[in-house]
Amino acid sequence: MKVTWDANKCCHAGVCVQSLPKVFKIEDSRFVIDTDNASEELIADVVNQCPSGALEVHEK
Repeated sequence: MKVTWDANKCCHAGVCVQSLPKVFKIEDSRFVIDTDNASEELIADVVNQCPSGALEVHEK
């Protein structure tokens, strides 16, 4: 599973970071996505909650 983030769409609501902080995190002022730290089902659920649609799931 690959998750992409569109910075131009992001409204910085923080739903992803609050819901799965081990997957979606800010490191050195950069947004990092580490899909190894949760199940694909959990990640997809959080992506679907993104209010701006900035996150997208892509199957490898």
